Amino acid sequence: MIIDHNKPRLITTQQYLESVVSVLDRSDLSLEFLAVNSESAAVTELDSDGDIQAVLLSWETLGDSLRDSSIIDAIKSRRLEVPVYVTGEDEVGFDIVSRSSKIEAFFALHDIASDPESCLAYIINDFDDRSETPFWTAYKKYAVETNDSWHTPGHSGGASFRSSSYINDFYKFFGRNMFISDLSVSVDSLGSLSDGTNAIGKAQNLVANTFEVKHSYFVTNGSSTSNKIILQTLLREGDKVIVDRNCHKSVHYGIVQARALPLYLDSILDPKYGIFAPPSLSQLKAFISDNKDAKLIVLTGCTYDGLLTDLKQVVDYAHQFDIKVFIDEAWFAYSLFHPQYREYSAINAGADYVTHSAHKVVSAFSQASYIHINDPDFDKDFFKEIYAIHTSTSPQYHLIASLDVCRKQLEMEGFKVINNLLNHVREFKEQAAKFSRIRILGKDDFRQMFSHFEADNIGHDPLKILIDISALSYSNQEIHRFLMDEVGLEIEKFTHSTLLVLLTFGGMRSKIVRLYNALNKLDAGHVSLRKSSRQKELPSKIPPISLAMLPSDAFFGKREMVPLQNSVGRIAAALITPYPPGIPLLVPGQTIEAEHINYLNALSSQKLTIQGLIDGEIYVLEN
Repeated sequence: MIIDHNKPRLITTQQYLESVVSVLDRSDLSLEFLAVNSESAAVTELDSDGDIQAVLLSWETLGDSLRDSSIIDAIKSRRLEVPVYVTGEDEVGFDIVSRSSKIEAFFALHDIASDPESCLAYIINDFDDRSETPFWTAYKKYAVETNDSWHTPGHSGGASFRSSSYINDFYKFFGRNMFISDLSVSVDSLGSLSDGTNAIGKAQNLVANTFEVKHSYFVTNGSSTSNKIILQTLLREGDKVIVDRNCHKSVHYGIVQARALPLYLDSILDPKYGIFAPPSLSQLKAFISDNKDAKLIVLTGCTYDGLLTDLKQVVDYAHQFDIKVFIDEAWFAYSLFHPQYREYSAINAGADYVTHSAHKVVSAFSQASYIHINDPDFDKDFFKEIYAIHTSTSPQYHLIASLDVCRKQLEMEGFKVINNLLNHVREFKEQAAKFSRIRILGKDDFRQMFSHFEADNIGHDPLKILIDISALSYSNQEIHRFLMDEVGLEIEKFTHSTLLVLLTFGGMRSKIVRLYNALNKLDAGHVSLRKSSRQKELPSKIPPISLAMLPSDAFFGKREMVPLQNSVGRIAAALITPYPPGIPLLVPGQTIEAEHINYLNALSSQKLTIQGLIDGEIYVLEN
């Protein structure tokens, strides 16, 4: 996109650049030039056209608004990844680039006129750098060369499957490319995951550049492991860590492994819908004020149900006391790539450590995860030791390749994909408003559920579609059976009164239409389902956590199993987590009280899964 208030020069610049397209001989690219003569037109185009990959601005004619970089800020607030090039008279080049660190490059006006080929080639070269996939490109090239394998893995490019009368169906199902690309770590040119060398190292550096962080690392056994790596890097025995009670269980286990002392923020649960809110900022600040010696704060940036914490407030307050901030953003890996989300992005907020489950909502294989680091005090050497403890010496190259191409998609078309998904959700909600018994929950509902929603500037990700089914006269099991067996829809999560549907990068409008069709039948009662009374609400309050000792002392101590009903007064030695909503009721080191037993008993009629409860017994520390 070319922006210039001077219309004759705007047209001339466009003509200069178009005249050399054929000279550059890039048949692999489709180059189009969009000329606009106002800032408002430019912003409109950026908001609607996700295919814009570069902006060329005229300095002289855009006036003071450009010279204080406001138009550049407007561009970057919408499309962080799009490079901005500025044209102007040669003698003011230094002044121009000194006014904004967000300018990619400067082109003198006479260069545009005399050598447009060089200018366009520069822009295309930047495009090529952004769209590069160092690992995937080298990996694919090596795999298709069909080298003679004398190393692991033992199937030798699928030969042991192909030649077998018993398991060749396995080979036929996945196909040749899957097996020839299952390689050994002996391939030096592809690099080492644990050392971050060669093609893997280059790919990780590109991820860091795309996510605008100092360091990024690939993890091939999920964000559960990413979380543990960070916690064990930062925490030592007895260190205080302020943690959201509702963090993923990997956070709780990571704290146990680090032998740290957790200070648990209260979970705020809405019993009607069985969903939880982020902890209140007032309690978080109180915890910080009372524990200025805490080493770390751990929060979930986006909850399972899509509620978003205003992390900038958290980071700014924590950093006043030199407390590091780690955000588990497993369900929000696209947060940087659309202006609707960037306000709530952990990286944008300045968090020191962030994890992304690339496989959950964007385009990567299962178990593929990113670790991002912006901590100025990052101990890289110790991190690499902890990383080596948790990382396989035989990582799956398919996962690494998926992380490489996932970055490319986010960089090149993340905004476009998200924009399309948001439009799909908007249309779906407009149609769903016609339902008489089913509702799509939104900000107004969350505002009524949680008293701190407005004050704490909590947001919501509309791609987490939370559907209120409490007015239907069918059981959860019947609704699930109908959606799965008769309509072919697999739902992410149920509570006693809601369905959660995730609209991910693989979401398509046709899938939304099929979901609407199924819900429409349920709403109208045009289904052959057995009617039953709705399940009761969850208990209104989750008993607080009170630790008698470090969780690690209880977890690694001598343990025994006792009936739940006989456990009052004992110290828990394992996590007990009712799901949903997935909030730990008991953690290792916690004294079990009667109200905990009463809470679990109240859940017994809900047909919930209680992780850690085994045939009515739980693990406790031996007396």
